[in-house]
Amino acid sequence: MDEEWEDYQWALQQYERQRRKDQATADAPLTIGVDLGTIYLKLSSLSASDKADLIPTIQGDRYRFTGILVDKSVDGDEDIFTVGRPAMEKFFYSNSSSSASVASKVVLPYQELQKESSDQAKKMVQQVVLPTVGEALERMATNVSRDQEQKGKGKTNIRTVLTLPPMVYNQNRETMFHQNYHDQSHHTITVPDPVAAIWGAQSVNLLPTPTSKEETAKACTMVVDVGGLASTISIVRKDQVIGTVSLNNIGGESYVQQLSERIVKEAADASLLNDPTSLALIHGSARSSILELVQKTSSNVHIPFLFMGRPDKANEPHFEMTISRAVMDQCVQDYWIQSVVPTLIQEGQLSTSLSPPTNATSLMMSAMTKVLEESEELPTNIQHILLVGGGSKFKLVEQAFLDAIAMLMGPSSHKTVIPEASLRAELTTMGAAALLPNYDYNYQRGLERVSL
Repeated sequence: MDEEWEDYQWALQQYERQRRKDQATADAPLTIGVDLGTIYLKLSSLSASDKADLIPTIQGDRYRFTGILVDKSVDGDEDIFTVGRPAMEKFFYSNSSSSASVASKVVLPYQELQKESSDQAKKMVQQVVLPTVGEALERMATNVSRDQEQKGKGKTNIRTVLTLPPMVYNQNRETMFHQNYHDQSHHTITVPDPVAAIWGAQSVNLLPTPTSKEETAKACTMVVDVGGLASTISIVRKDQVIGTVSLNNIGGESYVQQLSERIVKEAADASLLNDPTSLALIHGSARSSILELVQKTSSNVHIPFLFMGRPDKANEPHFEMTISRAVMDQCVQDYWIQSVVPTLIQEGQLSTSLSPPTNATSLMMSAMTKVLEESEELPTNIQHILLVGGGSKFKLVEQAFLDAIAMLMGPSSHKTVIPEASLRAELTTMGAAALLPNYDYNYQRGLERVSL
């Protein structure tokens, strides 16, 4: 009976794919793919040519900052929250020696998602996702929705596909993250990041789309997703995550954090740690320099008027320093090995059959080995290894990825799929937007046919 059901599901999926290609889906919902990253949120939708495109903000930004700046209203009855670029301008990472006002700090939803209670996380996800989706819809040419209204349906048919890290499903069982929501005009579906990343890679022909039920059953893909504040390594088979490890504090934002600390140290002014405005300036400048180091071997850090008001800096109120990519790579690698790896070992996110990691390559290999052990898969069973995530654009991370695969699986470069750097951060939301019409996603069972 199970085999017959799988055959039926496969046939329906093929029918939906063909129907989409024939552009006979005028009654299908308008799908908005939403990738809620650790630092940035990305939105995507399908164009008329059936290709997923990112939806920029009203300011023209392709990515939206996820942090929320919360202030109490005058009467104290209601919170006022700020998101997007205005919140980004006030964002800084806390320091153990800092006593900067908590009221001025920006909170990241990803950090709330990792807590046992998901109540605050639900609220924050809604505060980030709903306004950005609404703003995008206002600016999109929703011809499909207009056609539906003209045909007498009297409603718009919108579907939001939200991607989340696999650990959210594991830590928040039987919550909103496991449940799909439907009413007459809107559908909300959640999909694990690695599954959506594979769909995105298939949509741009970086990965083959299975053409038979047998190929689907055999296809086994490892997805290495290097984000801002965390990385995940997952193995996906038949649109289901069969093994995953979560590496908190391993990601691209480590570069921003380490450079920010270096700037404070070079400035030789401990009072900066207690000034939210100065800290936000430092982090903003550090972020700009780190982005420059992706393409260049060195960057000049310039922070205007950082020392304003200091008598000893009356003639030099600006901060200047030059930083090299090699120095930052070493700083980040040292931070990971000395400060992060012990916690990952304690949390069981690294393999105990290997020696503790001593560099970025052995860290990546230990995490890959752990996910293979958890999923009970052999390296030879992995058909493709996909590298995604904005944090993967750093040379240190990309090289560690390649070296770890060579050490773990031998010279099997034909298995690796490394998209262009600009595309790696976008594949997940593109895959979410490409979810087949009339299908939901269930974390335990994969794709499921529904009646909309």
